[in-house]
Amino acid sequence: MKKLFVWFMKLSMMSKQRTLHQPYKAIFSLICIVFALFYLYLAGPPFLGNPGTGLRRGLFMLLVLTMVFMLYPATKKSIKQRPTLWDGFLIILTFVSFGYWIIYYNDLVMRTGVATTSDSIMGALAIILSFEATRRVMGWLLPILAAVFLLYGNLGQKMPHLLSHSGYSWERLAAEMFTQNAIFGIVLETTASYVVLFVVFGALLNNLGAGEFFVRFPYALTAGFRGGPAKSAVVASGMLGMISGSATANTVASGTFTIPLMKKAGYRAHVAGAIEPSASTGGMFMPPIMGAAVFIMAEMISVPYVEIMIASIVPAILYFFSVAMMAHFEALREDIKVVPKSERDNPWKLLKEGWYYLTPIFLVIYLMLTGMTPARSVFWTIIVLMVIAIIARLIQKEKAESSISIFKRTGKDIIDGLEEGSNNSLVIGAVVGTVGVILGIVFLTGLGFIFTTSIMELTYGYVALGVLFAFIASYILGMGMTVTSAYILMAVLVAPAIQAMGVSALAAHLLVFWYSQTSNISPPVSMAAFAGSAIAKSDPIKTGFTALKYSIFLLIIPLLFVYSPILMPDGLTANAIQTIITAFIAVIPMASALSGFLARKTNIVERLLLFISAVMLIIPKLYIAIIGLVLFILIYITQKIKIQKKVATTPTMMD
Repeated sequence: MKKLFVWFMKLSMMSKQRTLHQPYKAIFSLICIVFALFYLYLAGPPFLGNPGTGLRRGLFMLLVLTMVFMLYPATKKSIKQRPTLWDGFLIILTFVSFGYWIIYYNDLVMRTGVATTSDSIMGALAIILSFEATRRVMGWLLPILAAVFLLYGNLGQKMPHLLSHSGYSWERLAAEMFTQNAIFGIVLETTASYVVLFVVFGALLNNLGAGEFFVRFPYALTAGFRGGPAKSAVVASGMLGMISGSATANTVASGTFTIPLMKKAGYRAHVAGAIEPSASTGGMFMPPIMGAAVFIMAEMISVPYVEIMIASIVPAILYFFSVAMMAHFEALREDIKVVPKSERDNPWKLLKEGWYYLTPIFLVIYLMLTGMTPARSVFWTIIVLMVIAIIARLIQKEKAESSISIFKRTGKDIIDGLEEGSNNSLVIGAVVGTVGVILGIVFLTGLGFIFTTSIMELTYGYVALGVLFAFIASYILGMGMTVTSAYILMAVLVAPAIQAMGVSALAAHLLVFWYSQTSNISPPVSMAAFAGSAIAKSDPIKTGFTALKYSIFLLIIPLLFVYSPILMPDGLTANAIQTIITAFIAVIPMASALSGFLARKTNIVERLLLFISAVMLIIPKLYIAIIGLVLFILIYITQKIKIQKKVATTPTMMD
């Protein structure tokens, strides 16, 4: 089994970046800055004119693939401090193929369905370049899957009856993939219009000092409690998640600080390495930035992003609370002490020094709530962030530091943030073309309709079976794909079937979105858990399974989307309030059952009863929830009585 895990890891492991030396580093930095500034300009007032669709989408692929071929080596053996001749050749082909799209965009649109030989050649080139970029960044699995979809598009007549279609020639397929229905479709447009902006926003916040504040402040705030370092990891991951949208990035950013502190406090290495990625995965659900997939979701189901954001607030907080309670009971079971006061910072002093880092978060949320588009909201927030950073640094500067040096330092941090944001965008940007090919085949062949019909037949229209199918499919896809890629496939193949069973579009898509996150913390390919394991120096497989245990509500909360009003579809009704309250209470017996501790260590019967209590509290029926609550209270009282009896019968020193 372990060999199978290692094989999956090798097949889907992200590649290491080159450390570019001059002059290549300067060229790469310039491309990053141009890339970030161009898409920031598109989000703001078009005072220099509004570039057309051809330039917006074509330039995205051109610049992203150029950066990928410069930064990511073709093989482990070709890791050098500069691009190779092969990389240079691929960059030239990138300019030829995507430059062709930019120049002849209007002609390509006019002759959709009657493509020329040149269109097919350029389309084939774009497919190959997209696959190679994805392979370099994300490994082999996604390109192989996309190639299988292309093969299906060609061999449709030879497929079994249920999957058969008329089939398309390779020339037709290449041309169709070179359209706005495939490579240049919804995934690219959403990534370029929204995702890049929020990634750049997060990078700018981090470079201007917010990242350090979002880690140090939660630690100072929670260190005075049992299991404080673990709880600080939960709070820090929530705060970083608001600006990051990447579980692995969250794990590395906050875990470098929190994991050693958890180990020092007494948490076992694999537990410390698991708590951080479990909490960091919650960053994918935490508004205002919830990962690239949510922006794509908004476009797919035609729901304003702000509505998805509002609906996601309670589930996100519930998830973080569940991880915190798991960490709390672990601390009680292992008798982990409170961090000494001498090792804790004053949280209010830190808040006084860095409160302004919270301003951009509240501002971007406020602007979106007022009806401004996410792109325009983040544009103005970035402008305000830069101004606030300069003012704050001028106010807090040392006497020996001049105002000019402040402007220079802030300018450098902004440039570094733009570069870092563009670099961070490559993980999603590198898969845009490949995922576009998969979607192109789905729409061209009618595979989405076939899947919906097949799932309805397999599940007999039962929602419970549909949800189970969604979980299994998400888990399997997550073994070799990014969470965004997995969500997109689930959104076009599985979510429509769940909708057909009577579930709302928002609930169905959030269901598959949450389940697509399992790849962050569930072996064999749990990237965030492996990152936590590397920092904790623990066994990666053991850490991964422990992270899955700590993330148990990642599997439970999506059920509430379908079977309860936790998303508040009718507003904050009495039923919704009851569901929210009982769900939060359910976290306590569930965490206790899994950790094996409540007021004291639990036996098997108590753990089983605690689990039953949690399940009853989760069920959105008031009378069932009340029974579950009473059961939980009885177990707790019983344990307290046993503790008192043990104390009463224990001989004292005087005896």
